[in-house]
Amino acid sequence: MSDNNDSNAIENTTQLVDLPELKNPVKAGASLLGSNATVIRNVKVRLAAQIGNADLLVSDLMQMKEDTVVKLDRLIDEPVDLILDDHVIARGQLVAVGDHFGVRITELPQEN
Repeated sequence: MSDNNDSNAIENTTQLVDLPELKNPVKAGASLLGSNATVIRNVKVRLAAQIGNADLLVSDLMQMKEDTVVKLDRLIDEPVDLILDDHVIARGQLVAVGDHFGVRITELPQEN
């Protein structure tokens, strides 16, 4: 019973705190970032390129050695998925960039 009383006490003592360092506070119903996304431009994210998948038994993995070829579920000319936070955000072609791999973007999501 005390949990309910504690939550009521918290709700009754909640008050709005004025933050003077915020020069342009967000108005009720407005988007948090609005059209100014500069606040997140320096946030690091991990982008992954997925060329395909393979379902294997653990026994198959244990038998692998050098020069083993794992057949993936995609054809060689199918696009590579660019994945951000478990979501495909673009597709493209695998390319060589000097001594590194790269992805030439060929498909972007449709805007709604």
